[in-house]
Amino acid sequence: MKKLKIAQVTPYYHPSIGGVSGVAKYISEGLAELGHRVDVITANRDHKERPPMNAPSFEVINNVNVYRYKSILNIGHMSYMPGLFTHFLKHKYDVIHYHSYRHPLCDISAFFGKIRNSVNVLHSHGPFFERGEIPKFKHFLYNTYDKISSKTTLKWTHKIITFNSYEINNFSRLINDESKIALIYNAANPESFNEYDPKPFIEKYKLFGKKLFLCVGILNASKRQDLLIEALPLIISKVPDAFLILIGPDGGLLEVINKKAESLNVVNYFKYIGPVSDIEKNQAFEASLLFTLASDKDAYPLVIAEAMAHYLPVVATDARGPKDMIHDGIDGFIVPKGDVQSIAKAIIKLLINNELRITMGENARRNAEENHHAQNAVKKLENIYLEILSK
Repeated sequence: MKKLKIAQVTPYYHPSIGGVSGVAKYISEGLAELGHRVDVITANRDHKERPPMNAPSFEVINNVNVYRYKSILNIGHMSYMPGLFTHFLKHKYDVIHYHSYRHPLCDISAFFGKIRNSVNVLHSHGPFFERGEIPKFKHFLYNTYDKISSKTTLKWTHKIITFNSYEINNFSRLINDESKIALIYNAANPESFNEYDPKPFIEKYKLFGKKLFLCVGILNASKRQDLLIEALPLIISKVPDAFLILIGPDGGLLEVINKKAESLNVVNYFKYIGPVSDIEKNQAFEASLLFTLASDKDAYPLVIAEAMAHYLPVVATDARGPKDMIHDGIDGFIVPKGDVQSIAKAIIKLLINNELRITMGENARRNAEENHHAQNAVKKLENIYLEILSK
């Protein structure tokens, strides 16, 4: 089999934490394991809510070459890397795989792929929103961009990788050619399928005798961890030894959470741990009885796939991502966005019913193995690359 020279172009990469960086990492490392030369081209920055990232401009991580360039004109998640131009002038790739539709790096990558006759692949990462999810002006800007992109970036792209039917429908509207669209579910961190000893986590944070339920993700207004705090009094009234663990960087919601916990007198029934290592995160999954997300918006939360890989049933809102990943009543429960009563009721049901929780957990693991395993996703991508190259 031909060994390819592949560029993975992404706005964020390890050690940055998040869905885009996580997907880019397992794809890059998986392709390297298959023998391909993989270069990651990324910005030397982290998400907008986090401190500046201090990482080398070049390093090799698990046989992947990581190039980090200075990012300027940072607006939210958007940024511009002048170094991307010089990089593509120096390097010729068989495949250029760019992440995050509507990001400048995708447009630049697609242009160079076109003029250098590379295979161009776009990984969209949930760029579309329903009315009311974002301000009207943003909708106007996105629609304007889409009209231009349909004649440039999307036209130059050979294959668009999506992860749900909502994305497929939106891209079909823009390109009128569904053959250019491939459905590949995002995968969990491969380490999530391994067994971990939960004792070090329990001992470190003194969580003995607690019925733990876990939420992992940046604390911000769209993730709505404050709703889990509001649900705590209801949960504790039925399950007195229930205890909530929050893991992830603070994106501005921690102060709200702490004040709400004080007002509801539940300070002693939850613990905010902050960002943790991958090992400690996996220990936290193993120590917990269930996983929960209360997001208002969440395109495709990888933490759900990771939780399922650890045999955890999931309680999540009917945001677009979670409702596509969870089979309601089989491997978890889907509840209405913003509905504290429903969130609490579902969590209580799983905490008090061991048989139901174990059955749902086993179903969750099967879901993860079938739909969210990195090896399967990487192999599908390799086949796409080779198929396009053979034409």
